[in-house]
Amino acid sequence: MDPSKENLNGSVGVEERRRMKRHAFSATTEVADIATGAQLSTRAADLSLQGCYLDSLNPFAVGSKIRIRIVWGGAELTCAAVVRDSQPGMGMGVAFTDMDDARKALIQRWIEKLDSSASVDLSSSTLSDNFKSTPSPAGREVLAIRLIELLQKKGLLTANDVATLLRDQIV
Repeated sequence: MDPSKENLNGSVGVEERRRMKRHAFSATTEVADIATGAQLSTRAADLSLQGCYLDSLNPFAVGSKIRIRIVWGGAELTCAAVVRDSQPGMGMGVAFTDMDDARKALIQRWIEKLDSSASVDLSSSTLSDNFKSTPSPAGREVLAIRLIELLQKKGLLTANDVATLLRDQIV
């Protein structure tokens, strides 16, 4: 093994244990510990074909067998998983364990959608061509509302997030 890949204590880092590429992701998630019945609502992040990261102040312990339900883009993934990494105050990395072909295909579709939206060309020339003048205050408000709607449609904002943004007149 390449010594540069080892931590100070000689163990291999999390990045080296991962076998699949992670994709930036944000989705509403419900998790239940199978042994204790403890449940929590959280946000899934860093999706791969084999697992994801779940944000949580009080994550389950490493080795916990869990049932996970992820809702994103109008679709739902429900499967068993096991906690592989747990960081109190931050979250937990989980590996999916009962993935049939339909579940794998759903995750693959999600990843393809994530990759296609990430490949949008945001070069400075494209931006300057599209925004030659500064929009009026009313135009900025319309643009902000459209952006909020798009973020909700892509699963990055919940209906509650949208209501809060509009109610608090953030836009």
